[in-house]
Amino acid sequence: MRFLLLSLACLTTSAWADPTGGMKVVWSDNFDGPAVDEAKWTIHNRNPGSVSIKDGKLYLAMLPGKESTYWQSTGISTVNKFTQAQGYFEASMRMLQTPGRSGRFEVRNKSLDEPPSARIFFDNWGDDNIAPGTQVADNTGIRMLRPVKHGINLDGGASYRKFHTYGIHWTAKYFAWYVDGKQVHRQDIKVTPTTPMYLEFDHHTPEGGIIKSFPDPNNPPEALQIDWVKVYK
Repeated sequence: MRFLLLSLACLTTSAWADPTGGMKVVWSDNFDGPAVDEAKWTIHNRNPGSVSIKDGKLYLAMLPGKESTYWQSTGISTVNKFTQAQGYFEASMRMLQTPGRSGRFEVRNKSLDEPPSARIFFDNWGDDNIAPGTQVADNTGIRMLRPVKHGINLDGGASYRKFHTYGIHWTAKYFAWYVDGKQVHRQDIKVTPTTPMYLEFDHHTPEGGIIKSFPDPNNPPEALQIDWVKVYK
């Protein structure tokens, strides 16, 4: 696999344009029910407490593993429930505060084995470390594409103190990433994926499930929180 480093796109007047202009909401979830709507979502870890709704927000929580410092990842997606080719995918999220694992908002194909296909995402590693990225598969192989200066500076290093809106725009010519309506990165593409993509939200442990910052099961890592999700076409 080859890794290609890309320079961060310059913010121009167009970067402030509404990416949903001319589009309509075709799918959404406000998490206002007592439990996850499984007609819309596939839950990837069904251990009690890993995925829950509290006060109209979705919580993706880490659960203790077999030993201290071992934790279990969790996630939720619309795989086999909802997919769309191109459009704008948006979520209001409170990212992770403490480091040691990652939270991810992703729009993706099920597999990269059949190009052209892609995974387009925001990654978060705590401590206000949030970055856009994509993994693409085309006739040249599979590549991970990230801007060289890929960190997104939010409100002085306090993105986890409140919810921000994260958006991914998939068009025939480029992918673009937005935070609170402002374009933070754009990736031009020569060959666009043709297979519709689904949404996925993950709260990942490092490889092996060890998070040394949290040795006490009674003091777990904070959950990845999602207030709402919208898809425009």
